[in-house]
Amino acid sequence: MIKKEYNTINDFLDDDSFKNWVLQNNGTDVGFWDFWIANNKDKEELVSTAKDLVLGIAFNQQTVDKEKISLEWQKLEAKIKAKNPVAKKKVKYLKTFSVAASILLLISIGIYFSFINTKMTHKTSYGEILNIKLLDGSRVTLNSNSSLSYYKNESRKVWLSGEAFFQVDKKIATNAKFWVITNDLSVEVYGTSFNVNTKKEKTDVFLEEGNIWLKLNNGADKKMLPGNYISYSAEKNKILEDINTLDPTIKTSWKNGSLLFENLSLEKAMEKIEESYGYSIIFKDDESKNILITGAVPITNIDICLKAIEKSVNVIIVKKDNNLIISKK
Repeated sequence: MIKKEYNTINDFLDDDSFKNWVLQNNGTDVGFWDFWIANNKDKEELVSTAKDLVLGIAFNQQTVDKEKISLEWQKLEAKIKAKNPVAKKKVKYLKTFSVAASILLLISIGIYFSFINTKMTHKTSYGEILNIKLLDGSRVTLNSNSSLSYYKNESRKVWLSGEAFFQVDKKIATNAKFWVITNDLSVEVYGTSFNVNTKKEKTDVFLEEGNIWLKLNNGADKKMLPGNYISYSAEKNKILEDINTLDPTIKTSWKNGSLLFENLSLEKAMEKIEESYGYSIIFKDDESKNILITGAVPITNIDICLKAIEKSVNVIIVKKDNNLIISKK
């Protein structure tokens, strides 16, 4: 995947996967480097320095060097003095100097605001889970085939496509809100743990602890308490499901790398597999759809996942192209 020897800072800086780890841009690279660093404690100082340089380089690329601005001003001033123009021309040159300085100042301000308003996006592929720490201290676990976006200067407002589990850091001093925005609704929270899933053209929200408010796209508000699970569709303009879940692990087990099924039909269970791995599901008989399954399967290894399902419910699952074909034994 990447070079095996990392003995100098340049070895890290020249590696794109290391930069992805620093910027949290690629789940596979993040996982690799977390493992590598944990097993190479003697390189921690080099890693830390290289990380600081990557972050510093990313920042410096967005700014105008103050020395460069000062040098340009000095060059322009020297040209004005060298020509020693008459009063009328002096006014003209001073105007030119003023305009040039204003342009440089506007460029500097523009680049600064461009930097702080940079939009950050994290994406995952099928069968991939990514752990993200936001600038405000909140933590997000991003499920497979999902994306999370936010602006650098406002990480307490995020846009979600797919599924994520949030552990929001409560700001006691300022009581600052945290927002999760989807196509169907907005989640308003101060500090709590909850799961949001925007797949299947609806938004499902499960509250693990704390309390939150949902701002539905139809203008209605809905308060949630721990254990509450709500599914809402803006397209259908209605709440599809509003129940209390006794076992929260059923809704959030994916963040620990597995899917839990409890007396779930194989058809519904395979819908979860389809979401996680991206395969289309084909049943060769209707009887197999209604078989009940209880147990856990991994969310990041399709082969082990399918073997576990086959053994659990006594079916045959064949991978063909991008399909999973299911039949009874």
